[in-house]
Amino acid sequence: MWQEERQQKIRSLLAAYGQVSIDRIVDDFGVSRETIRRDLMEMEMAGELRRVRGGAVPVTREDTTFGVRITLRLQEKRAICAAALGYLESGQTIFMDAGSTSSTMAEALAGPSGLSNLTILTNSIDVASQLTERAGELSRGTRVILLAGNVKQDPMETFGEATINDIQRYRADIALLAPWGVDATMGAMNYFLHGAEIARAMVRNSGRTIILADHSKVGVVSRSVFCETGEMAHLITDAKARQKPGFDALAAAVEGLVVAGE
Repeated sequence: MWQEERQQKIRSLLAAYGQVSIDRIVDDFGVSRETIRRDLMEMEMAGELRRVRGGAVPVTREDTTFGVRITLRLQEKRAICAAALGYLESGQTIFMDAGSTSSTMAEALAGPSGLSNLTILTNSIDVASQLTERAGELSRGTRVILLAGNVKQDPMETFGEATINDIQRYRADIALLAPWGVDATMGAMNYFLHGAEIARAMVRNSGRTIILADHSKVGVVSRSVFCETGEMAHLITDAKARQKPGFDALAAAVEGLVVAGE
């Protein structure tokens, strides 16, 4: 069995059972324990799981802090966000959720190629901070609105009923959202229920939805769906996604699938 096929099965087992043992993988796949150990080591280095004695468990918020997650696959995230700029226009109102890819998107919007006169509606304190104009800087006319709600860390974000209610007050041109996983059948998903609720409300209150997902998210099933494939105007990913078993099905399901750099 090819390495990527093995790793995809490992992801599916982790999503279904919350853990996976080396013995089970060896029995299921018919390969050596050393081969599976190498697979788990590679997936751990990519931030996809945490190895434990005898197997592996999913990465949780406690396992990988936001400060670490924002550095993972950064080159791919920056390529995705640069491509996303091409689907935005100055003067638009944009919803953005919280997460490492959203923070990278904020970096792109604040950079030399960024747009002007945007209204950014976000529950991410990091996104709001990056896009808030500072005294002495050349103004682009960007307006940033931090959505109401309780505040939690890692990443710093607002959440809860007040956040959902605040989202309902606005109508955005675009929702720029970053999932934990995206699957041709299920759509875009978030592991955390509060994050899925926020993203789902943003989708419902936007004219179009653009999903930003690096290759590690392709074909991955998580806990809560917030955007079906038919609701995606665009799904932007990176070139490594083509190697994923779920890529072809996604390309067939999402007419606006874009591979950054191609």
